[in-house]
Amino acid sequence: MAFVYSCCFWFSLRLGGLLIGIYSIFQAILALIVFSIGYKHSERVADEITELLNNNNIKLIYTKDYLEMLKSDPEKYFTLTIVITCVYILSCLLFMYGAYTCNNILMIGYILLELTRLLMLSVTVATCLLVLKQNTMDIGLLIGASVAGGFFLLGEFYLWVCAANLPILINEMEREEQAETIERLQQLLEMSKQRSMPYGSDNDPFVVDYGNATSSDFMASKRQINNKIKNYARGSMPLTISYSTHK
Repeated sequence: MAFVYSCCFWFSLRLGGLLIGIYSIFQAILALIVFSIGYKHSERVADEITELLNNNNIKLIYTKDYLEMLKSDPEKYFTLTIVITCVYILSCLLFMYGAYTCNNILMIGYILLELTRLLMLSVTVATCLLVLKQNTMDIGLLIGASVAGGFFLLGEFYLWVCAANLPILINEMEREEQAETIERLQQLLEMSKQRSMPYGSDNDPFVVDYGNATSSDFMASKRQINNKIKNYARGSMPLTISYSTHK
């Protein structure tokens, strides 16, 4: 069962999926630009990290080991992040095409990569807030950064939920269509059975067969009907008159 049936309380999940894909590509392009600039100026990045690590006035809790790894070979890490970002953009394009064509398989890759990205982003935001808390006494700045980071992550996870519920909604619609198709086929089968049944039956007391009939046959049939009407008038049998013609 899907948790949401619309995106941002306005768009359908299908249109919302296309917009989410465009938004994710925009974010990835911005990150790709930053990583490309960092790769181009790898030596300067290494120098800045060295100065940051040597500054005793800044407490780099939980980030010192990562910064030392980045300083050791910045080109390697920037190249890796650029490749991952390109793969992410490709998954966004596949997700958009899958949302347009209602193909669930094409959307799985983006959903998994986006969940991984959001988890890593959550850890990064939490770490940055802890570092900020250790290096500033400005309560207003800390509260503002916490609120901004929290709302940003909340919006990102909401968009992910909308994207993840699109395949679920497509499966529900397919099951409903299958149920309607089965019901429609059953109705057609019942109608075909009714059409295939003969109009006349030996169990019907007022069925008269006029196949290859002559004038004498019509007279006999007329007498037969009159006799059955008389029997009905006496209350001995119900009145049901039907006609069957066989060629």
